[in-house]
Amino acid sequence: MHKRRDFLITFTILCLAMCACSGFQYLGSTFYGLVWHRIHGLGSGGARLLSGLFDSPWTGVLVQYIFSIGVPFLLVVPMTCFVRSDRRPAHTLPAEVWMSALFMCLGLGYIFNFLGVFLDVFFSIFTGVPATDMNPVMDALDELTPGMVIYTCLIAPFMEEFIFRGVLLKKARRFGDRTAVVFCAVMFGLMHGNLNQCLYAVVIGLILGYVAVRTNRIFYNVLLHMAVNSFSMMLVLVENGLNVLGMSAMAAAFSVGSFIMILLLIAAGIYFFFRDGRRYWWQMGRQNGWPTPYRKYVYLNPGFILYVIIFGIEMISYIL
Repeated sequence: MHKRRDFLITFTILCLAMCACSGFQYLGSTFYGLVWHRIHGLGSGGARLLSGLFDSPWTGVLVQYIFSIGVPFLLVVPMTCFVRSDRRPAHTLPAEVWMSALFMCLGLGYIFNFLGVFLDVFFSIFTGVPATDMNPVMDALDELTPGMVIYTCLIAPFMEEFIFRGVLLKKARRFGDRTAVVFCAVMFGLMHGNLNQCLYAVVIGLILGYVAVRTNRIFYNVLLHMAVNSFSMMLVLVENGLNVLGMSAMAAAFSVGSFIMILLLIAAGIYFFFRDGRRYWWQMGRQNGWPTPYRKYVYLNPGFILYVIIFGIEMISYIL
């Protein structure tokens, strides 16, 4: 049985590493700005080539995220190397289980997305801040580039699964499957830094966590995460494309069709949750180790408290 100090040391280190990652993200963004100004201040041929990479709609966002997200995420690996990982043989995932997880991710994700929108509107009544300004995703959708689509649909899912289900979950799993899955889902949700994304990211993170502990690998998680992000992106791209082509009536019809599709996905998500989700939760509970009074230190530790403060301040800044 794990002792109090085992919980405290492990989860404090994991949470502090993610706090440091947040700091490195701000440093990376600042360094990116300095490099951008430096390159654009030079007039040589090499500088012009680099400025093209920084400014291209295909690579500009990707270069920026290398500085602000890619490198900081990778630094989590050496910062947590002192914590032992739980390594188990990899398993395959039946197609029907993957599809069930996909429908739950989409359906339940939309439910909590709508809840987040409702809360944003509710807070906007008292703060005067437009609800759309409380969710940074709206700004990103207003400035869609090929690079942003590639990042959202391919790179972000891999990086996030690598860190949260590949690194953090494996290091937390020796304290129990359900403990590790819930911990990583909460960390994943808070990392988004705004109320709307936090709510549905926690729910989706629970489902992705189950897939990770069932297969002992992140391959299926990455595919699942890519599918979820790509579906939402596809709806936006098609509607925007119809509007750009001047087909406003067809765009309106597609918008109505998308809403109906989302309602059907919500119904499917609820169905699969009651059919499979509760059983998955029970299965993780069976692998959660012996009951212990020290499990509360997963969250009652200096690292997690600091993590909540950092991202709580970011969430409040969007609301106010």
